[in-house]
Amino acid sequence: MQSFDICYLLLSLLIGYAYVGYPLLLRILAALFRRDHIVNNNYRPTVTLIISAFNEAAVMRKKLDNSLELNYPDEKFSIVVVSDGSTDETDEIVRDFSEQEIRLLRPAARQGKTAGLNMALTEVSSEIVVFSDANALYDQEAIDNLVRHFADPTVGYVVGHARYLDGDKTAAGKSESGYWDFEVRLKRWESDFSSVVGGDGAIYAIRAELWEPLQETDINDFVNPLQIVAKGFRGIFDPHAWCTELPAGDFNKEFERKKRIANRSFNGLLRVPECLNPFKVGRFALLLFSHKLLRWFSGFLFLAHWLMTMIGLAFWGALQPAYFMILFLYYLLFLLAMLGDYQEKCGDSQQPLFYYPYYLFLMNLSATLGVLLRLRGEVIYKWQTVREDLPARTEKLPESVLVIFSLVSLVVLIVPALLHVQASALPAYVLLGSLFYAYLGYPSVLAAVAALHSVSGQHKDDYCPMLTLLIVAYNEASVIEDKLKNSLELDYPADKLRILVASDGSTDGTNSILEEYVSKGVEICLLPKNRGKISALNEAMKSIETDLVVLSDANVMYAPTALRSLVSHFADSRVGAVSGRVILVNDNISYKDAENSYYGFEHFIQFKEGATGAVIGADGAMYAIRRELFSPPPADTILDDFVISMQIACQGYWLLHDNNAVGYERNLQEIENEYQRKSRIIAGGIQTLVRGRGVPGLAMPLLLFKFVSHKLLRWCSGLLFFALIVILALQQCLGNNDLFLSLFLLLAVISAGGAGAAHFIPRLRGLPIISIVYYQFMLLFASLSGCWRGIRGRQLVTWKLPIR
Repeated sequence: MQSFDICYLLLSLLIGYAYVGYPLLLRILAALFRRDHIVNNNYRPTVTLIISAFNEAAVMRKKLDNSLELNYPDEKFSIVVVSDGSTDETDEIVRDFSEQEIRLLRPAARQGKTAGLNMALTEVSSEIVVFSDANALYDQEAIDNLVRHFADPTVGYVVGHARYLDGDKTAAGKSESGYWDFEVRLKRWESDFSSVVGGDGAIYAIRAELWEPLQETDINDFVNPLQIVAKGFRGIFDPHAWCTELPAGDFNKEFERKKRIANRSFNGLLRVPECLNPFKVGRFALLLFSHKLLRWFSGFLFLAHWLMTMIGLAFWGALQPAYFMILFLYYLLFLLAMLGDYQEKCGDSQQPLFYYPYYLFLMNLSATLGVLLRLRGEVIYKWQTVREDLPARTEKLPESVLVIFSLVSLVVLIVPALLHVQASALPAYVLLGSLFYAYLGYPSVLAAVAALHSVSGQHKDDYCPMLTLLIVAYNEASVIEDKLKNSLELDYPADKLRILVASDGSTDGTNSILEEYVSKGVEICLLPKNRGKISALNEAMKSIETDLVVLSDANVMYAPTALRSLVSHFADSRVGAVSGRVILVNDNISYKDAENSYYGFEHFIQFKEGATGAVIGADGAMYAIRRELFSPPPADTILDDFVISMQIACQGYWLLHDNNAVGYERNLQEIENEYQRKSRIIAGGIQTLVRGRGVPGLAMPLLLFKFVSHKLLRWCSGLLFFALIVILALQQCLGNNDLFLSLFLLLAVISAGGAGAAHFIPRLRGLPIISIVYYQFMLLFASLSGCWRGIRGRQLVTWKLPIR
C-alpha cells in the first residue's frame, strides 16, 4: 500500500494546489516578478463596441441608452449590435436607434454567437474592438479605461471588471459573487505577472488587427485571447474599466452556463495548444494550466481522490485515520450540498453552510460534464440567456448524483470500521455510530429511500372542500389580533372556511380581542379554566363537522396560499394528513445561525419522509387532517401534534409534507427558554413511547424505521452521548486506547469547552462553529433532561408561553 499512499498524497497535493496553492503562488510571483507596461490616459484610438444579443428585448433598450452615454469622442466611437436570430423584439428595439447610427447586423439564420462576431469583424475598420453582452451596463469611463493600455504596443487585449448587482439576494447570487471576487484577484495577479487568462464576454477589448476568424464552436472571449498571446502580445486586466450585470440568480441556470463555458473553453484550448508550451508563451503557460485546465478537470481529480479514499479505508492501510477523516469530510460535503439543493428548490436557501458546498459541487460537476461532452466530440456553440427556462433534467441530475455519492460514502465509512473494531471498543462504537447516524447518516439514507420508493398522489390545485382553521390559544394577547387578520386574508373561499379559536382559560385580554372579531366571522370557544392545549383542542373538535381541519398556533402567520396548498393533497383519498413548512424568523437571537442550520436539516428530512408516505410527526404550527380520522388523545398528552398525526399514519394513510404551504413563526427566545421547550418536547416523546400512542409497529416497517431513525434516536441522544463519554473516560483510565475514540473524546472535551464559553460569553455565539457546537450541546442536555422528566412523568401538560 505504500505506493498507493504516495499516489494518494500526490493527488491530494494537486487538488490543494488547484484551489489554494496556485493563488498563493501567483500572489508571490506577481509581487516579485511584476511586468509593468505603458498606460496613456490621453490615448484615443477609434473604437467599435460590438454587442452580442439573442432574445434580449428585456434589456436591450437600457443597454443601448447606456452605450450612447459612454464618455468617449463620438467621432471615434461606433456601436454595432449582432442579433443571432432573435425571435423576440430585440431587432425592432435596435432599429429604433438607427438615427443614433447604431447598426444592426443579423445573420440569415441562427448560427451561434461566434459566427455573428466573425461577420461583424469583417465590417469593422476601427483600431480597437470592444466586446459586450446585452445585459452588461458600462461605467461612463469604461471605454477610456480599456483603451489607455493599448498605448503599449505589446498589449493585445484588455479585460474589464464585470461586477454583479444584487448578488446578495439569492444563494446562487451570493455563491457566484463570492467566487467572482476570488476570480478578480487572480485576474489582477495574472495581469501583473504575465497576461490575464481569457477575456470576459461582458467587457473586453482587442486590437482589431489581431482578430482571427473563429470556428463556430469557439468561445470568442477565450480562444481569441489565446490566439493573441500565441502571437506574442499581452493581456491586461483593468478593474477600473467596469460594468454591472445581474447574476443568474439560480443554481441550475448557473450550472448550465458553467457547463457550456467549460465545454467550449476546453475545445478552444485544444484549438490553440501552443499556449500550454512555456517555450512558446513563457510564463503564461503556467497560468493557463493552473487556472483553467486544472479547474476544468478538478471534478475528475475529486472523483479519483474520493474513490482512492474509499479504497485506502477499505484496505485499512497506514493512513487509516487520514482516509477515515477525509471520507467523513467528503460525506459531510455531499450531505450539506444535498441540503443546499433542497433549499434552493424551496426558494429559501440563505444558509452558507448549505449553499457554498452545493455551489462547489455543482460547479465541479458542470465542468466535468462540459469536458466529457467535448471528449465525446460535442461542442455547445448555440447560446441562450440565463433568463430562459431550463429542462427539468437539469434540476434532477445534481440531486441524483449527490444521493449516490453520499450513500456510497456512508456505507464505506461504516462497513470497514465494523470489520476492524476490537470487541472491547464495540460498545463505544455502537453509541458513536448511533449518534452519527441520528444526526448525519439518516438524511442520506432517507434520500436514497425516497429516490427508490416515493408516493405520488392526485394533487388538485382547485380542490376546496369545507374547511375549519382551528387556533388553540392561551394568553396570546400580543399576537392574536395579527393572527386573526392573517387568517381572514387567506386565499380560500370564504363560504367554505370556518375560523374557530379555542381560548384555554386566557386571562390576559385574549378573550376581549377575540370577541371583537366575532362580527367578522370568527367563531370562538372560551374555556373557563386553563387545562392544557390538548383539552382545549379536544373540546373544540367536538363542534367541528367540516371534512378537513387545519390546526395552527396563534403566533404563526400563514402565507396567503397556505391553506389551498395544504388541502389540495386531500383530493387523493389515501392522504390522511398534510404538514406545512414553518420558517423561523429569528434575526434577533444569538444562536440564529445554528438554529437555522438545524431546521434546514429538519425540513429536508420532513420533505423526504413525506415523499415516502409519512412524515414522522406533523408540525403543530401548521398541519391539516381529515376530521373523521381524528382520535382524541388523553388530556395529559404533551406532544399532541405528534400523537394526532402519527395515529393517522398508523392507520395506513399518507402523512405528507408540503413545501409550498408556508408559515412564519417569530422566535425571540434566548437559549435558556429554547432549552426548556426542547426538554418539554422530548419528555412528550418519551411519554408517547411509554404509552405506545402513535408509535408504529412491526407491521409497518418503513414507518417504524423512520420513527426510530428520526425521533427515537434523537430523543435519546443525550443518554447516548453521555454514556459514550463515560465509557471513553473509563477506557482512557484503563489504558484501552483506540485512536479514533481518543480523538473523539478530545474533540468532545474541546467542544464542551467552546459551548461553555459561549454560554457565559454570548457574543461568541455569533461565530458559526461555536454557535453550532453550543446549540448541539443544548440539544444534548435538553434530551437528557427531557428523558428524565418523561420517565418520571413530571412534565406538566399546561402551557408555558415563550417570550414574544
